[in-house]
Formats: sequence, structure tokens, C-alpha cells
Amino acid sequence: RVAAEAERTNMAVSLVAPIGAGGVRFRRARRPAHRVTPGARKVPGDERSPNVARLVRTPVPGVGLGRSRACVARDAPREADEPRDVRVEASAAPVRSPSWDEADELEQVGGAGVPSRSSDEYVRKARSGVAGLQPSSTVCEDMYCTDPGLNQLLISEGSSISRFFSQDEWERHRSVGRYWRHLFSTWKSTIFLRVLEPVLLITCFAAALAAWNTHFARVLAMPVLQIAPLAHQLSGGIVSLSLVFRTNNSNRRVIDARSLLGKMSKCTRDLTRMSQYVPNQDGLRLDVLKHLRAFPYAMESHVRKGRSREDARDPTAFRVDPVPGMTRALGTKKAQRLAYYENIPAQVLLDMSQILNKALSLGMSTQMHQQCEIIVKELSSVVSESEKILYTPIPISYTRHTSRTLTLWLLTLPFSLWGALGLATIPAIFMLGWLMLGVDEIGIEIEEPFCILPVRPLCDMCEREVVGAMAQALRAEDWLPAAKK
Repeated sequence: RVAAEAERTNMAVSLVAPIGAGGVRFRRARRPAHRVTPGARKVPGDERSPNVARLVRTPVPGVGLGRSRACVARDAPREADEPRDVRVEASAAPVRSPSWDEADELEQVGGAGVPSRSSDEYVRKARSGVAGLQPSSTVCEDMYCTDPGLNQLLISEGSSISRFFSQDEWERHRSVGRYWRHLFSTWKSTIFLRVLEPVLLITCFAAALAAWNTHFARVLAMPVLQIAPLAHQLSGGIVSLSLVFRTNNSNRRVIDARSLLGKMSKCTRDLTRMSQYVPNQDGLRLDVLKHLRAFPYAMESHVRKGRSREDARDPTAFRVDPVPGMTRALGTKKAQRLAYYENIPAQVLLDMSQILNKALSLGMSTQMHQQCEIIVKELSSVVSESEKILYTPIPISYTRHTSRTLTLWLLTLPFSLWGALGLATIPAIFMLGWLMLGVDEIGIEIEEPFCILPVRPLCDMCEREVVGAMAQALRAEDWLPAAKK
């Protein structure tokens, strides 16, 4: 039945995880879609969204496919010896929702005649062009399975800001052994891998300068290339101020984004508690809770609109589809209607205000209605302030000037160090380049924080809290204002 549906819609069925089913890979259609993989079977025990068909590939005799398995819930049966790449599987979706443009096509990774490549290969290639110096693994599978919208190119293995910390992780985070653990895992660091290429180029320039000063200058009877260190001593403070200013501004954006996500969680709890003052007539109270349950997923799709890649098979390309999450809350018809709007969370809040206005006409207290509207207004401010972070980076001219200044400073630094360090200039330049370019890279990575913060786990937490309090809120008696004497 699923295969027939895939052929009818001229689309390819790919793998999808029950956790984070809203994540999909996409590209512009250039050729007919492939047929569904033979031997596909449905994952049991997950019927949350009628819009999403969850498939797992199984080996079929005569078909040259490796064994692959989707990211399944912890209580679902799984074979321990099956190799898998959940970063490929969790970022795919088998159906096209109305939120997609008609020209967008979902496609299985690696078509006919095209060898399939794992997500690790793309991540290693994009992080650094230096071969042989890449870690064997990139992103923690459980973390990416929980939040497939994370940007794999910016997330390190192990402890990360991109997931909720448990008490055990906090203990590990502040343990005294962190110094040695961090030191010996430097080669796995995302920052190290991303700046490795420019650092090596600058180091090679220093090595060329050392070769000239030690050999070619003597053979050709040319002067040794070196300058007084005073120039770099005077300009070092300017370079440091530029790096500190940029990194502090980027860190402020992360703090603001975390505050906005926390504010969304707070408003969700407050409005869930205040919903008992909404009249229970015509299902108004239930409608408020349903829209409140759908809002976090609409918000996630708004701050993670998608990222494209030059290679259409690159599994790190990603776009959040809010329809599966909103379907669980509102049903298929309403979720598809909301998906057509450009600003989905704003439309969800507009529908919520209309429900509250109708409740006011049915006898809801004016004071309680005002308090609920204040919470809706705070949710609207979360949307607008998130757009400010998402759409407006730190001034580009400042970023360019900092990069140019830092690069020129490091390229000319060997001339200043040669007289004092000699051949030790080469490792010194490598260390200084890694330290200073790493600070600049940190500021670049955290400038757009929504791709590294745990947005999906927070949305799931908000949904669980709304669903958990829904029964008690619906059983509450209607609250009517006291009669005036």
C-alpha cells in the first residue's frame, strides 16, 4: 500500500525515525523518483501521525543493499549487531506535506547507479579538507536522533549544548579530569577541525620563511626576512579587542535565544494552567490546548527554515516540516491549512486569539481573558525576537574586517618571531593560529544559535506537559465571575 502511494505521488520513499519525524531532506527535482526499496516494512508501535509512514529497510535476496535501521523508540525491538547511520535515517521523511513547494522532491540517498555515502563522509569533508585527520564518528547518534534539525557541521561528539544535561553529565562536565579529557580529544574538536586548514596554510608559510632564512638567503646572498616585533606588539591589542567584541556579541545572541526558548516553555505552562478559566462549551478549552500543543512545532519550523547543500545527496541538508507535530495536536486538516502560511506560529496565535474572543462572548471572565491574551502576546514576542536573531547577523563588514585583520596579522607574525625563536617559529605559529582562529570560529558558529540549541527536545517537553495536564484541565468546572450585588 505504501509502495503504491509512493508511485502515485511520483516520490521516493526514504527512511524516517519515529523520534523527530518532522525532519526531511530535500532538493529540487531533476529526474524521476526511484521506486520504493524492496522489502520495506512498517515500524510497529508508532501511530502518532497519520501523515507519516515509517519504514525500515530489510535485506532482500538479490538486492545489493546494506542493512539499515531507523531510529526507533527505546522499547521497540532492535538487533544489536545491525550497523546503522541514524544521521541519514533520522533526517529523512517518506511523504510530502502541503507545506512543501510542488517543485520540492523527497529522494532516497543514493539513486540508481550512484553509490550511497554516509553522513559522516559529508561531515568530515565539510569540516576540513585535510584527509586522514578526521575522527571516526561525528555527532552522538542519540542526540541527533532526538533532534535531527541540529547542524551536524557545528556539533561536537560527546557533551554538547545541543541536548539537555542530566545530573550525570553535569558531574562529568565539572570533573577535574576534564583538562586531560579535553586535551587528548583535541583532534575530535569541531573547532580544531574547522580551522585546521587555514592554520596549516599559515604554518606552511612560516615554514617557507624559515627555509628562506636558513638556506636560500645564504645561498643566494640575499638578506634574511625579519622585522622588529614592535608592530605586532602594538597591533595585537586591536586584534584581541576585535575578537573579544565579536565573540561577546555572538554569545549574547546564544543567551537571548536560550531565554526565548525558556520563555516559550514558561508561557506554555502558564496558558495550560489558565485554560481552566476558558468555558468548556463548544470545545473551546480543548481547542486552546490543541493550539498550544501545536505552537512549539510551528515555532521550530520557523527558526529552522532549512539549509541546502551543493550536493543533492548530502544528508546534512535539512528542513523542518511542522505538519507531523501539528497533526498530532490539531488533526490533518487544520495542520495542512496552517502549513500554507508563511509565518505558521503567528497564524497559530491568531487562531488562539479568535478562540479566546469566542470564549469571552460565552461568559469568560474579562480579567481571565486579559491574562490569557497577555500570555499569547508574550508568545508573539518570542516569535518576533527570534526573527531578529535569525534574520539579522552581526554586521557583515565587522566580520569581514576581523577576518582580514586576523589573517594578515598571523601571516606577518613569523617575520617578527624569527629573530627571537628561529626554527621554533613554525610550531609557535601553529599554536597561535589555532588559538586565535579558534576564538574567531567559535563566534561564527554560535552567531546563529537555533541550529545548535536543543529546540526539538524542548518542543517535545512542551507537548508532553500540555498533554499531561490536558485531562485535569478539561475536568475543571467552568469558572464564572461572581454576581454583582
